[in-house]
Amino acid sequence: MALKGLMEERHLSYRQLAYKTQLSAGYLNHLTKGTRPVPSDPVIAVIARALCVDPDYFLEFRLRQVARVLARAPELTDRLFGVLLRELPVSDDILDLLAEAPTGNGYGRHEEDEREEDEY
Repeated sequence: MALKGLMEERHLSYRQLAYKTQLSAGYLNHLTKGTRPVPSDPVIAVIARALCVDPDYFLEFRLRQVARVLARAPELTDRLFGVLLRELPVSDDILDLLAEAPTGNGYGRHEEDEREEDEY
């Protein structure tokens, strides 16, 4: 998780973040050191809210979202496996799907960056 970097960027101590999230400072410390499992999506959402980022700022959250989509689409999973791991060519229908995919959904973006854009 990129938790430690966000805390430093926002000048937040473990205690301050613990207060904002109602999670223990010790638990947050363990998360930054990787000595606890990745938290559940609802816990990631609480941490993200306290740090003024979207939950999808965190790679772990995005990976779970992708895994959920792929679990419901075994054909897509098989095709992506071929493209990513067997270096098969990307078919036109996959390229079309990628072209139609929504963009600008906030991956890794800060809420404050979006507010600044809204002002223009």
